[in-house]
Amino acid sequence: MAATFHVIALSSRDPDGRDTLDEPKLLYPDALKTARQLKDQSKAFRVVAYGEHSADQMQAFSDLGALE
Repeated sequence: MAATFHVIALSSRDPDGRDTLDEPKLLYPDALKTARQLKDQSKAFRVVAYGEHSADQMQAFSDLGALE
């Protein structure tokens, strides 16, 4: 099964980025694109991974500034 990811922008309503109810689960290429867009907008974000994901995938999000 391919890994899916929630890319969650942090906000004043959800400062920890824990609310995933309204966020779509994305495949890696789309999740990476979303993370890049948030970085370009100078927005803080968190990534939650589901399924079998690689360390390289998580490192790519970390390199873009994803919070842990």
